[in-house]
Amino acid sequence: MFEYPLWLAAFPEALPEAEARSYWNLRELPAPGLDAALNQADYTYAGSWQDEHLGEMPQSGRCPAVRIFDWLFYRGTIDCYQAPILDARLRDELIGLYQPRPDDLPAESTDTDETATFLTAHLGWNLLPVEAPPPTTARSWGDHGQCG
Repeated sequence: MFEYPLWLAAFPEALPEAEARSYWNLRELPAPGLDAALNQADYTYAGSWQDEHLGEMPQSGRCPAVRIFDWLFYRGTIDCYQAPILDARLRDELIGLYQPRPDDLPAESTDTDETATFLTAHLGWNLLPVEAPPPTTARSWGDHGQCG
């Protein structure tokens, strides 16, 4: 069974709509601004899911990482293509979606407080879900709430 990891990438620079469109459409065109932003982004691991979490499963029966990805996809593609700006409302929505639910299938996820700390520290930044940080160029959120 295939595992889908979810990292959250936070970066201060806004993306042009064309590059955000490319991102949400699976990188159909080169996006040098997006590449630069992701190379300089701060990252935190949010969890993972497997094939069993997808498909016809109702949202409440999935897992926190799928709910986070789905909400960021919605916020990044409805009205216009964008990297959603992390404001207090989006932070609170994501923290609410990250809370475990009784019908969740088993899946790896990080501590809710760790995710909340990362989101709060990056208010005003742009936020994208990614499979993994770029190798050796990205800063990862440290164990003590600092960038490494």
